[in-house]
Amino acid sequence: MKLLGKSKVMKHRVKPEITYPLIRLPQSEVNLAGEVAHIFKTEYNGKPVYVISLDEEFNAELKVTQPEMKSDIELRLEALENKVNRFLELENKANKGNGPAEIRTQDPRRVKAMS
Repeated sequence: MKLLGKSKVMKHRVKPEITYPLIRLPQSEVNLAGEVAHIFKTEYNGKPVYVISLDEEFNAELKVTQPEMKSDIELRLEALENKVNRFLELENKANKGNGPAEIRTQDPRRVKAMS
């Protein structure tokens, strides 16, 4: 399934004693205007789910998959891990400058100790 957008459920009053819930589809679906829609209702995680089909013989068997969403704690932990990794990379780069590669003579026996 693909999310098309969101719409607020409005009240549509045909007569003072008759009120219908009304949901508008996005403008990208204007080609559906005038079609007959078949509406099915089911429940998922204790909440109602409505499926709109233009096919009258739709069997209403759907596998609902929720988009992968990370919790606030997971997002914060991931950000902290990224900062620690960047810090460790910078520290490793800073430490690479110290050592035999920086000495002009590669043989440490020929280097005078500074004291």
